[in-house]
Amino acid sequence: MVQRMLWLELSMNLRSLFHSAALVACLFLVFTWAARGAVTLGIDALEKSNFAVLHGKRVGLVTNPSGADSRGRSAIDILYRGQSAGFKLVKLFGPEHGIDGQTGAGDPVSNSRDRKTGLPVYSLFITPDGNYRHPTRQMFSGLDAVVYDVQDLGNRSYTFISTLGYVMDEAAQDHIQVIVLDRPDPLGGVRIEGPRLNDGIQSFVGLYNIPYVYGLTPGELAEWINAKYLPKPCRLTVISMRGWARPMVWEDTGLKWVPTSPNIPTIAAARAYTATGFLGEIGIESGCGGPNPFQVVQGKDWDASTLARRFNALHVPGVHARPLDSDRESGIYLQIDPRNSGNLTAINFQTIEILEDIVDGYSPFGRTDFDQRDMFDKVSGNTRLRRELVEGQSVSDIVHSWDSGVARWAVERQPYLLYGSTPVHPTKTPGVIADNALITP
Repeated sequence: MVQRMLWLELSMNLRSLFHSAALVACLFLVFTWAARGAVTLGIDALEKSNFAVLHGKRVGLVTNPSGADSRGRSAIDILYRGQSAGFKLVKLFGPEHGIDGQTGAGDPVSNSRDRKTGLPVYSLFITPDGNYRHPTRQMFSGLDAVVYDVQDLGNRSYTFISTLGYVMDEAAQDHIQVIVLDRPDPLGGVRIEGPRLNDGIQSFVGLYNIPYVYGLTPGELAEWINAKYLPKPCRLTVISMRGWARPMVWEDTGLKWVPTSPNIPTIAAARAYTATGFLGEIGIESGCGGPNPFQVVQGKDWDASTLARRFNALHVPGVHARPLDSDRESGIYLQIDPRNSGNLTAINFQTIEILEDIVDGYSPFGRTDFDQRDMFDKVSGNTRLRRELVEGQSVSDIVHSWDSGVARWAVERQPYLLYGSTPVHPTKTPGVIADNALITP
Protein backbone atom coordinates (compact mmCIF):
# COMPACT_ATOMS: atom_id res chain seq x y z
CA MET A 1 0.00 0.00 0.00
CA VAL A 2 2.81 2.39 0.90
CA GLN A 3 4.59 1.61 -2.35
CA ARG A 4 1.38 2.28 -4.31
CA MET A 5 0.89 5.63 -2.57
CA LEU A 6 4.49 6.60 -3.30
CA TRP A 7 4.00 5.60 -6.94
CA LEU A 8 0.81 7.67 -7.23
CA GLU A 9 2.55 10.68 -5.70
CA LEU A 10 5.50 10.24 -8.06
CA SER A 11 3.14 9.97 -11.05
CA MET A 12 1.30 13.16 -10.05
CA ASN A 13 4.61 15.01 -9.64
CA LEU A 14 5.77 13.80 -13.04
CA ARG A 15 2.51 14.94 -14.69
CA SER A 16 2.85 18.32 -12.97
CA LEU A 17 6.44 18.57 -14.16
CA PHE A 18 5.39 17.64 -17.72
CA HIS A 19 2.69 20.33 -17.83
CA SER A 20 5.12 22.88 -16.40
CA ALA A 21 7.70 21.92 -19.03
CA ALA A 22 5.08 22.24 -21.79
CA LEU A 23 4.13 25.69 -20.51
CA VAL A 24 7.78 26.74 -20.39
CA ALA A 25 8.26 25.45 -23.95
CA CYS A 26 5.25 27.44 -25.21
CA LEU A 27 6.47 30.59 -23.47
CA PHE A 28 9.94 30.01 -24.91
CA LEU A 29 8.48 29.85 -28.42
CA VAL A 30 6.49 33.06 -27.90
CA PHE A 31 9.51 34.93 -26.55
CA THR A 32 11.69 33.55 -29.36
CA TRP A 33 9.22 34.79 -32.00
CA ALA A 34 9.01 38.19 -30.28
CA ALA A 35 12.80 38.46 -30.22
CA ARG A 36 12.97 37.75 -33.95
CA GLY A 37 10.70 40.67 -34.73
CA ALA A 38 7.89 40.74 -37.27
CA VAL A 39 7.27 38.00 -39.77
CA THR A 40 8.30 39.01 -43.27
CA LEU A 41 5.90 38.15 -46.08
CA GLY A 42 6.16 36.81 -49.59
CA ILE A 43 5.83 40.34 -50.97
CA ASP A 44 8.82 41.38 -48.83
CA ALA A 45 10.89 38.50 -50.20
CA LEU A 46 9.90 39.34 -53.78
CA GLU A 47 11.04 42.94 -53.40
CA LYS A 48 14.23 41.89 -51.59
CA SER A 49 15.13 39.65 -54.55
CA ASN A 50 14.75 42.66 -56.87
CA PHE A 51 11.72 40.89 -58.39
CA ALA A 52 13.98 38.23 -59.92
CA VAL A 53 11.12 35.81 -60.66
CA LEU A 54 9.37 38.53 -62.69
CA HIS A 55 12.30 39.62 -64.88
CA GLY A 56 11.36 39.87 -68.55
CA LYS A 57 7.69 39.13 -67.93
CA ARG A 58 4.38 40.85 -68.51
CA VAL A 59 2.59 40.53 -65.19
CA GLY A 60 -0.95 40.57 -63.81
CA LEU A 61 -1.61 41.06 -60.10
CA VAL A 62 -4.52 39.64 -58.08
CA THR A 63 -4.84 41.65 -54.88
CA ASN A 64 -6.84 43.97 -52.63
CA PRO A 65 -5.86 46.21 -49.67
CA SER A 66 -4.88 43.15 -47.61
CA GLY A 67 -2.07 42.58 -50.12
CA ALA A 68 0.32 44.80 -48.19
CA ASP A 69 3.92 44.22 -47.14
CA SER A 70 5.11 44.02 -43.54
CA ARG A 71 5.39 47.83 -43.47
CA GLY A 72 1.86 48.37 -44.79
CA ARG A 73 2.73 49.32 -48.39
CA SER A 74 0.35 47.96 -51.03
CA ALA A 75 1.41 45.25 -53.46
CA ILE A 76 0.13 47.43 -56.30
CA ASP A 77 2.49 50.26 -55.36
CA ILE A 78 5.42 47.91 -54.79
CA LEU A 79 5.11 46.15 -58.14
CA TYR A 80 4.29 49.34 -60.06
CA ARG A 81 7.36 51.11 -58.71
CA GLY A 82 9.50 47.98 -59.12
CA GLN A 83 9.12 47.76 -62.89
CA SER A 84 12.56 49.27 -63.39
CA ALA A 85 13.87 45.84 -62.32
CA GLY A 86 12.91 44.56 -65.78
CA PHE A 87 9.28 43.50 -65.84
CA LYS A 88 5.99 45.18 -66.78
CA LEU A 89 2.85 45.27 -64.63
CA VAL A 90 0.02 45.40 -67.16
CA LYS A 91 -3.23 44.24 -65.47
CA LEU A 92 -4.86 44.15 -62.03
CA PHE A 93 -7.50 41.72 -60.76
CA GLY A 94 -9.77 42.03 -57.74
CA PRO A 95 -11.52 39.20 -55.81
CA GLU A 96 -14.90 39.50 -54.07
CA HIS A 97 -15.33 42.96 -52.44
CA GLY A 98 -13.27 44.54 -55.24
CA ILE A 99 -9.67 45.56 -55.55
CA ASP A 100 -10.35 48.34 -53.03
CA GLY A 101 -12.01 45.92 -50.58
CA GLN A 102 -15.06 48.15 -50.13
CA THR A 103 -17.88 46.31 -51.92
CA GLY A 104 -20.36 44.42 -49.74
CA ALA A 105 -20.54 40.64 -49.55
CA GLY A 106 -22.14 39.18 -52.69
CA ASP A 107 -22.50 42.55 -54.43
CA PRO A 108 -21.39 42.85 -58.08
CA VAL A 109 -18.01 44.39 -58.79
CA SER A 110 -17.43 46.24 -62.06
CA ASN A 111 -14.33 46.22 -64.22
CA SER A 112 -12.56 49.56 -63.96
CA ARG A 113 -9.24 51.38 -64.10
CA ASP A 114 -6.96 51.95 -61.17
CA ARG A 115 -6.88 55.67 -60.40
CA LYS A 116 -3.26 55.73 -59.30
CA THR A 117 -1.61 53.62 -61.99
CA GLY A 118 -4.15 53.82 -64.83
CA LEU A 119 -4.00 50.03 -65.21
CA PRO A 120 -7.12 48.08 -66.17
CA VAL A 121 -8.80 46.30 -63.24
CA TYR A 122 -10.76 43.11 -63.93
CA SER A 123 -13.33 41.76 -61.50
CA LEU A 124 -12.94 38.12 -60.49
CA PHE A 125 -16.37 38.19 -58.88
CA ILE A 126 -19.85 38.72 -60.34
CA THR A 127 -19.96 41.80 -62.57
CA PRO A 128 -23.11 43.78 -63.48
CA ASP A 129 -22.92 42.47 -67.06
CA GLY A 130 -22.91 38.84 -65.91
CA ASN A 131 -19.26 37.76 -65.98
CA TYR A 132 -18.83 35.16 -63.29
CA ARG A 133 -15.83 34.53 -61.04
CA HIS A 134 -13.61 32.38 -63.25
CA PRO A 135 -11.10 34.49 -65.24
CA THR A 136 -11.33 34.22 -68.99
CA ARG A 137 -8.63 33.70 -71.58
CA GLN A 138 -9.23 37.27 -72.75
CA MET A 139 -8.52 38.59 -69.24
CA PHE A 140 -5.20 36.75 -69.13
CA SER A 141 -4.21 37.50 -72.73
CA GLY A 142 -0.75 39.02 -73.08
CA LEU A 143 0.42 37.86 -69.63
CA ASP A 144 3.43 35.72 -68.83
CA ALA A 145 2.75 35.50 -65.09
CA VAL A 146 -0.01 36.20 -62.57
CA VAL A 147 0.99 37.23 -59.05
CA TYR A 148 -1.49 36.41 -56.25
CA ASP A 149 -1.22 38.43 -53.03
CA VAL A 150 -4.38 38.35 -50.91
CA GLN A 151 -4.75 37.71 -47.17
CA ASP A 152 -6.99 34.74 -46.38
CA LEU A 153 -8.93 33.84 -43.20
CA GLY A 154 -8.24 30.10 -43.10
CA ASN A 155 -11.92 29.21 -43.73
CA ARG A 156 -13.21 27.21 -46.69
CA SER A 157 -16.20 29.54 -47.20
CA TYR A 158 -14.16 32.75 -47.53
CA THR A 159 -14.14 33.11 -51.30
CA PHE A 160 -10.58 34.31 -51.89
CA ILE A 161 -9.33 30.70 -51.96
CA SER A 162 -11.89 29.84 -54.65
CA THR A 163 -10.57 32.75 -56.69
CA LEU A 164 -7.05 31.38 -56.17
CA GLY A 165 -8.10 27.99 -57.59
CA TYR A 166 -9.88 29.56 -60.57
CA VAL A 167 -6.84 31.75 -61.34
CA MET A 168 -4.58 28.70 -61.25
CA ASP A 169 -6.99 26.75 -63.47
CA GLU A 170 -7.12 29.43 -66.17
CA ALA A 171 -3.36 30.01 -65.96
CA ALA A 172 -2.78 26.28 -66.55
CA GLN A 173 -4.92 26.41 -69.70
CA ASP A 174 -3.09 29.51 -70.94
CA HIS A 175 0.45 28.32 -70.04
CA ILE A 176 0.90 31.24 -67.63
CA GLN A 177 3.01 31.06 -64.48
CA VAL A 178 1.26 31.64 -61.12
CA ILE A 179 3.30 33.23 -58.34
CA VAL A 180 1.73 33.12 -54.86
CA LEU A 181 3.16 35.58 -52.33
CA ASP A 182 2.63 33.75 -49.08
CA ARG A 183 0.94 35.09 -45.94
CA PRO A 184 0.06 33.69 -42.49
CA ASP A 185 -3.04 31.70 -41.76
CA PRO A 186 -4.58 34.03 -39.12
CA LEU A 187 -5.98 31.01 -37.23
CA GLY A 188 -2.51 29.46 -37.14
CA GLY A 189 -1.22 26.45 -39.00
CA VAL A 190 -2.23 23.86 -36.39
CA ARG A 191 -6.00 24.30 -36.08
CA ILE A 192 -8.09 21.94 -38.25
CA GLU A 193 -11.82 21.56 -37.61
CA GLY A 194 -15.29 21.41 -39.07
CA PRO A 195 -17.13 19.38 -41.71
CA ARG A 196 -15.60 18.47 -45.04
CA LEU A 197 -17.25 19.04 -48.39
CA ASN A 198 -19.59 16.40 -49.80
CA ASP A 199 -19.50 15.49 -53.49
CA GLY A 200 -22.08 17.33 -55.58
CA ILE A 201 -22.33 20.50 -53.50
CA GLN A 202 -19.33 22.46 -54.79
CA SER A 203 -19.84 26.22 -54.97
CA PHE A 204 -17.89 29.45 -54.76
CA VAL A 205 -18.19 29.31 -50.94
CA GLY A 206 -17.11 25.67 -50.87
CA LEU A 207 -14.93 24.54 -53.74
CA TYR A 208 -12.58 22.00 -52.13
CA ASN A 209 -13.01 18.81 -50.11
CA ILE A 210 -11.17 20.15 -47.09
CA PRO A 211 -12.33 20.81 -43.50
CA TYR A 212 -14.02 24.13 -42.86
CA VAL A 213 -10.85 25.26 -41.03
CA TYR A 214 -7.95 23.75 -42.97
CA GLY A 215 -4.76 25.08 -41.34
CA LEU A 216 -2.75 26.07 -44.43
CA THR A 217 -1.22 29.30 -45.69
CA PRO A 218 -2.30 30.49 -49.17
CA GLY A 219 0.95 29.13 -50.60
CA GLU A 220 0.46 25.73 -49.00
CA LEU A 221 -3.13 25.56 -50.17
CA ALA A 222 -2.01 26.52 -53.69
CA GLU A 223 0.40 23.57 -53.67
CA TRP A 224 -2.48 21.26 -52.65
CA ILE A 225 -4.84 22.76 -55.27
CA ASN A 226 -2.21 22.25 -57.95
CA ALA A 227 -1.63 18.62 -57.02
CA LYS A 228 -5.11 17.47 -56.05
CA TYR A 229 -7.77 19.78 -57.49
CA LEU A 230 -6.68 20.97 -60.93
CA PRO A 231 -7.13 18.56 -63.85
CA LYS A 232 -4.07 20.21 -65.40
CA PRO A 233 -1.50 21.66 -62.95
CA CYS A 234 -0.22 25.18 -63.54
CA ARG A 235 3.38 26.37 -63.33
CA LEU A 236 3.32 27.37 -59.68
CA THR A 237 5.88 29.27 -57.66
CA VAL A 238 5.34 30.03 -53.97
CA ILE A 239 7.44 32.80 -52.43
CA SER A 240 7.61 31.98 -48.76
CA MET A 241 7.49 33.99 -45.56
CA ARG A 242 10.36 34.26 -43.14
CA GLY A 243 9.89 33.82 -39.40
CA TRP A 244 6.44 32.21 -39.47
CA ALA A 245 5.84 28.96 -37.59
CA ARG A 246 2.74 26.76 -37.53
CA PRO A 247 1.74 27.41 -33.87
CA MET A 248 1.73 31.19 -34.40
CA VAL A 249 -1.54 33.11 -34.20
CA TRP A 250 -1.80 36.51 -35.85
CA GLU A 251 -0.80 38.38 -32.69
CA ASP A 252 2.54 36.53 -32.71
CA THR A 253 3.50 37.76 -36.18
CA GLY A 254 4.11 41.44 -35.39
CA LEU A 255 2.02 42.32 -38.46
CA LYS A 256 -0.76 44.89 -38.57
CA TRP A 257 -4.13 43.52 -39.64
CA VAL A 258 -5.41 45.10 -42.86
CA PRO A 259 -9.17 44.65 -43.44
CA THR A 260 -9.82 41.88 -45.94
CA SER A 261 -13.45 42.95 -46.53
CA PRO A 262 -15.94 45.43 -45.01
CA ASN A 263 -17.04 43.02 -42.26
CA ILE A 264 -13.54 41.80 -41.39
CA PRO A 265 -11.96 45.06 -40.18
CA THR A 266 -10.01 43.46 -37.32
CA ILE A 267 -8.26 40.22 -36.45
CA ALA A 268 -10.95 39.70 -33.78
CA ALA A 269 -13.61 39.72 -36.50
CA ALA A 270 -11.52 37.35 -38.62
CA ARG A 271 -11.33 34.88 -35.75
CA ALA A 272 -15.01 35.22 -34.82
CA TYR A 273 -16.06 34.61 -38.43
CA THR A 274 -15.30 30.95 -37.80
CA ALA A 275 -17.56 30.87 -34.73
CA THR A 276 -20.65 32.66 -36.09
CA GLY A 277 -20.37 32.80 -39.88
CA PHE A 278 -22.97 30.06 -40.39
CA LEU A 279 -25.56 31.89 -38.26
CA GLY A 280 -25.93 34.87 -40.56
CA GLU A 281 -26.94 32.54 -43.38
CA ILE A 282 -30.14 31.63 -41.48
CA GLY A 283 -31.04 35.16 -40.38
CA ILE A 284 -29.40 35.36 -36.96
CA GLU A 285 -27.84 38.76 -36.27
CA SER A 286 -24.07 38.39 -35.89
CA GLY A 287 -23.07 42.05 -35.74
CA CYS A 288 -22.25 42.65 -39.41
CA GLY A 289 -22.47 46.35 -40.17
CA GLY A 290 -21.80 47.23 -36.53
CA PRO A 291 -18.65 47.81 -34.48
CA ASN A 292 -18.08 44.10 -33.70
CA PRO A 293 -18.88 42.03 -36.79
CA PHE A 294 -19.21 38.29 -36.19
CA GLN A 295 -18.52 38.78 -32.47
CA VAL A 296 -22.16 39.01 -31.34
CA VAL A 297 -25.21 36.75 -31.55
CA GLN A 298 -28.48 38.63 -31.10
CA GLY A 299 -32.22 38.22 -31.56
CA LYS A 300 -35.49 39.82 -30.63
CA ASP A 301 -36.79 39.14 -27.10
CA TRP A 302 -33.98 36.74 -26.18
CA ASP A 303 -32.86 36.37 -22.56
CA ALA A 304 -29.27 37.55 -22.79
CA SER A 305 -28.26 36.39 -19.30
CA THR A 306 -29.64 32.90 -19.82
CA LEU A 307 -28.02 32.59 -23.24
CA ALA A 308 -24.64 33.70 -21.84
CA ARG A 309 -24.93 31.39 -18.85
CA ARG A 310 -25.85 28.39 -20.99
CA PHE A 311 -23.06 29.08 -23.45
CA ASN A 312 -20.43 29.49 -20.73
CA ALA A 313 -21.59 26.21 -19.18
CA LEU A 314 -20.18 24.52 -22.31
CA HIS A 315 -16.68 25.53 -21.13
CA VAL A 316 -15.34 26.16 -24.62
CA PRO A 317 -11.60 26.66 -23.93
CA GLY A 318 -10.61 30.28 -24.48
CA VAL A 319 -14.13 31.54 -25.34
CA HIS A 320 -16.39 33.50 -22.97
CA ALA A 321 -19.87 34.91 -23.62
CA ARG A 322 -20.97 38.22 -22.11
CA PRO A 323 -24.66 39.23 -22.00
CA LEU A 324 -25.47 42.00 -24.47
CA ASP A 325 -28.65 44.09 -24.56
CA SER A 326 -29.73 46.88 -26.88
CA ASP A 327 -32.97 48.74 -27.52
CA ARG A 328 -33.99 46.31 -30.27
CA GLU A 329 -32.23 43.01 -29.60
CA SER A 330 -30.42 41.04 -26.92
CA GLY A 331 -27.87 38.25 -27.00
CA ILE A 332 -24.20 37.65 -26.30
CA TYR A 333 -20.82 39.11 -27.13
CA LEU A 334 -18.13 36.47 -27.67
CA GLN A 335 -14.69 37.14 -26.22
CA ILE A 336 -12.29 34.80 -28.01
CA ASP A 337 -8.74 34.46 -26.73
CA PRO A 338 -6.29 34.50 -29.66
CA ARG A 339 -4.72 31.26 -28.36
CA ASN A 340 -8.00 29.52 -27.59
CA SER A 341 -8.11 25.77 -28.07
CA GLY A 342 -11.88 25.46 -28.42
CA ASN A 343 -13.64 24.19 -31.53
CA LEU A 344 -14.71 27.52 -33.02
CA THR A 345 -16.72 26.00 -35.88
CA ALA A 346 -18.81 24.04 -33.37
CA ILE A 347 -19.93 27.28 -31.68
CA ASN A 348 -22.29 27.99 -34.59
CA PHE A 349 -24.22 24.80 -33.91
CA GLN A 350 -23.95 24.87 -30.12
CA THR A 351 -25.59 28.30 -30.24
CA ILE A 352 -28.46 26.95 -32.36
CA GLU A 353 -28.97 24.10 -29.89
CA ILE A 354 -29.13 26.48 -26.93
CA LEU A 355 -31.58 28.79 -28.72
CA GLU A 356 -33.87 25.86 -29.49
CA ASP A 357 -33.92 25.10 -25.78
CA ILE A 358 -34.40 28.58 -24.28
CA VAL A 359 -36.41 30.52 -26.91
CA ASP A 360 -40.05 29.47 -27.17
CA GLY A 361 -40.91 28.16 -30.62
CA TYR A 362 -37.43 28.75 -32.00
CA SER A 363 -36.54 26.76 -35.11
CA PRO A 364 -33.24 27.53 -36.89
CA PHE A 365 -34.74 27.08 -40.35
CA GLY A 366 -38.36 27.91 -39.56
CA ARG A 367 -38.25 31.41 -41.04
CA THR A 368 -35.72 30.86 -43.79
CA ASP A 369 -36.35 30.87 -47.52
CA PHE A 370 -34.91 28.51 -50.11
CA ASP A 371 -31.92 30.75 -50.88
CA GLN A 372 -30.93 30.95 -47.21
CA ARG A 373 -31.16 27.20 -46.73
CA ASP A 374 -29.24 26.62 -49.94
CA MET A 375 -26.47 28.98 -48.83
CA PHE A 376 -26.31 27.31 -45.40
CA ASP A 377 -25.80 23.96 -47.14
CA LYS A 378 -23.11 25.38 -49.41
CA VAL A 379 -21.22 27.01 -46.53
CA SER A 380 -21.41 23.87 -44.40
CA GLY A 381 -20.45 21.77 -47.40
CA ASN A 382 -23.29 19.26 -47.20
CA THR A 383 -27.05 18.91 -46.85
CA ARG A 384 -26.81 16.28 -44.11
CA LEU A 385 -25.86 18.78 -41.42
CA ARG A 386 -29.05 20.82 -41.83
CA ARG A 387 -31.14 17.65 -41.81
CA GLU A 388 -29.47 16.47 -38.61
CA LEU A 389 -30.23 19.79 -36.90
CA VAL A 390 -33.89 19.67 -37.98
CA GLU A 391 -34.21 16.10 -36.77
CA GLY A 392 -32.87 17.05 -33.35
CA GLN A 393 -29.59 15.16 -33.42
CA SER A 394 -27.31 16.37 -30.62
CA VAL A 395 -24.69 18.89 -31.65
CA SER A 396 -22.11 16.90 -29.72
CA ASP A 397 -22.73 13.93 -32.02
CA ILE A 398 -22.70 16.17 -35.10
CA VAL A 399 -19.35 17.69 -34.11
CA HIS A 400 -17.83 14.27 -33.39
CA SER A 401 -18.96 13.12 -36.82
CA TRP A 402 -16.41 15.53 -38.28
CA ASP A 403 -13.50 13.83 -36.51
CA SER A 404 -12.67 11.20 -39.12
CA GLY A 405 -12.57 13.75 -41.94
CA VAL A 406 -10.35 16.04 -39.89
CA ALA A 407 -8.03 13.13 -39.03
CA ARG A 408 -7.72 12.19 -42.72
CA TRP A 409 -6.96 15.78 -43.64
CA ALA A 410 -4.20 15.98 -41.03
CA VAL A 411 -2.44 13.23 -42.99
CA GLU A 412 -3.45 14.38 -46.49
CA ARG A 413 -2.07 17.89 -46.04
CA GLN A 414 1.36 16.76 -44.79
CA PRO A 415 3.14 16.75 -48.19
CA TYR A 416 2.11 20.38 -48.77
CA LEU A 417 3.34 21.95 -45.53
CA LEU A 418 6.01 24.52 -46.32
CA TYR A 419 6.73 25.55 -42.72
CA GLY A 420 7.93 23.17 -40.07
CA SER A 421 7.99 20.31 -42.57
CA THR A 422 9.81 19.29 -45.73
CA PRO A 423 8.51 21.42 -48.65
CA VAL A 424 6.85 19.74 -51.59
CA HIS A 425 9.33 21.08 -54.11
CA PRO A 426 12.14 22.69 -52.08
CA THR A 427 14.76 24.71 -53.89
CA LYS A 428 18.14 23.27 -53.04
CA THR A 429 19.77 26.69 -52.72
CA PRO A 430 17.90 29.52 -50.95
CA GLY A 431 17.08 32.30 -53.38
CA VAL A 432 17.16 30.14 -56.51
CA ILE A 433 14.01 30.70 -58.54
CA ALA A 434 12.41 27.68 -60.19
CA ASP A 435 8.96 26.57 -61.27
CA ASN A 436 7.06 24.66 -58.57
CA ALA A 437 9.55 25.87 -55.99
CA LEU A 438 9.48 27.19 -52.48
CA ILE A 439 11.48 30.42 -52.56
CA THR A 440 13.18 31.33 -49.30
CA PRO A 441 13.97 35.01 -48.70
